[in-house]
Amino acid sequence: MKRTISVEGQQRRHFWENHLRAWQESGLSQAGYCRKHGLSHKSFVYWKKSLVPAKLAVSLVEVPRCQPRLIVPPSKPLRLMFGNRYGIEIERGFDEQTLDRLLRVLEER
Repeated sequence: MKRTISVEGQQRRHFWENHLRAWQESGLSQAGYCRKHGLSHKSFVYWKKSLVPAKLAVSLVEVPRCQPRLIVPPSKPLRLMFGNRYGIEIERGFDEQTLDRLLRVLEER
């Protein structure tokens, strides 16, 4: 069943739509705007809830897991420390196979 709005109801709706728009542009609080314009704060809140669309519902999105990447600043080498005994500085463009062999040798010791 469709509801018909009377001319008076349409005028009231238009009145509050204009005030709500003006309030949003004013930078005033709701209460401050109502005081300044002689409006009922209770009516203001009612019409705001009726006319201003509700905020969008929050939805959660699953983010797929990915392998972490090491990001090295271009100007500084990566430095790996193994206790107080060994330190390795790795420059950009290093040979992964050589590093892998070196780490295996260190692990064996």
